Amino acid sequence: MTPGPDSNVRIDLALNHCTDHARGKGIQLADAISHIGSNSFCFAAFLLAVPFVQPVPLGPLTMICGATFMALGWQMVSGKPHPQLPKAAGELRIQGKFWLAVLNLSQKLLKVCRIFTKERLETWVSGSRGQRLVGWLILIGGALLAIPVANLPLNNFFPALMIIFACLGWLERDGLMILVSLAWGVVTILYFALVTLALIFFGKQIAEWLHLF
Repeated sequence: MTPGPDSNVRIDLALNHCTDHARGKGIQLADAISHIGSNSFCFAAFLLAVPFVQPVPLGPLTMICGATFMALGWQMVSGKPHPQLPKAAGELRIQGKFWLAVLNLSQKLLKVCRIFTKERLETWVSGSRGQRLVGWLILIGGALLAIPVANLPLNNFFPALMIIFACLGWLERDGLMILVSLAWGVVTILYFALVTLALIFFGKQIAEWLHLF
């Protein structure tokens, strides 16, 4: 399931296809990825991760996308040739200003990232081994994204970057992006640990203050 030489072209065409539909009646995510082939796992994960690259929590969409990332990741780990999206995600309609903004940002992110991505360390993103590695990164990123840590602004931001760079590694055949994805995973865990410690500390302080009264 290694990306072919026309990988970039297919992804660009898929984004343009979604954009055209989003301006009209829209298109369901399941239909949008049906013609992409071996890149459909990472295309879907990349597209769903992009809305979280900002500080504002997205409410119910977080849980839908978190479950979808875990499902896509597990299917990649299991060696599935094509993704089977959870019902809520597959029926997600790409339509309107919100999704047009997401698609526009996705195209800009790809354009910027292609300045420094290139085919290298391909053993990290080739064959069944590469597929499993990318799948695990997407799955773990989805699990981290779904964790409700005090509902703080950056809860989703760091896991989304972990997923995006894992997808870039696969789509662009750049093994270095896998290391970047792992780095964002470490940053996410450290951030959650610091937030948890801060909550425990300030919780105790507040409890002691209240006890005085």
